[in-house]
Amino acid sequence: MTRLAVFLRRNGAAFRLAVLIAVTATAVVPARAQFSLAVSPPRFELSVKPGEQVREVIELTHSDVRAGAYKLKTADWTLRPDGSVDFSDELLPGSCRPWVAIERRELSITPGRPYRFRFEVAPPANTPPTECRFAVMVEGQQPAAAPGMPIALGARIGVIVYVAVGEVAPVLELAGIAVKTIDGRPTPVLKIRNTGNAHGRLAGFLKGKDADGTLLEVQAATTPIMPGETRDIALVATRPGDTETAVAIRYPIAIEGSLEWGRKGSMPVEQRFAP
Repeated sequence: MTRLAVFLRRNGAAFRLAVLIAVTATAVVPARAQFSLAVSPPRFELSVKPGEQVREVIELTHSDVRAGAYKLKTADWTLRPDGSVDFSDELLPGSCRPWVAIERRELSITPGRPYRFRFEVAPPANTPPTECRFAVMVEGQQPAAAPGMPIALGARIGVIVYVAVGEVAPVLELAGIAVKTIDGRPTPVLKIRNTGNAHGRLAGFLKGKDADGTLLEVQAATTPIMPGETRDIALVATRPGDTETAVAIRYPIAIEGSLEWGRKGSMPVEQRFAP
């Protein structure tokens, strides 16, 4: 998820999903299936006052040579500690999906002609300040065949939606640091606590100097931190001028600077990391 979030921020809202966000099948081994659908944007961050409505559009582009048949619905979701997402068709406690309306539940899309799919959110007039979170799920009506698999897979995409109802905001603070193994590599991690009533993300670059005295640029992963949770946020080191290529760190590393969050939030960071 953290890699996906970095990709989305650097490459804009439109992207093509050939690898599934979610796969539903009775299989005993992981599999990948082709899903010929482009979605734009993959995420919404909206705001609305209680008693009013907010409307938005998801642009769906089917790229196969034949028309594509899809089912659409809403779902609740939760974020795992590793940044992956669990979708739920059942209403979770405090779900705001009863406020959500989608224009239709089945759709046929002509190849090469984007379809503008509409949805709206209408919180009741007496709704206290809260962050409404749900997903719009797009599922292929025909099972997608995965190479080498004896069964077909049901492929679906979840478009994540955040809606700030009234005055809500994250409040992020540094709760600790660590060095953890991520993708087989020791990685500096910030433990970030969110005491606010909306999700937040860290943004910006820090300065780093490793054990060899090499100067590095350090960027925080853009994984969301949900209200009331403390989440590990990985720091990725790159060479100055090349923020696309992560480099291995020679520990210890000293990191300093400031990261931004929310509208006006700022978090100073001056830490030394060692395994």
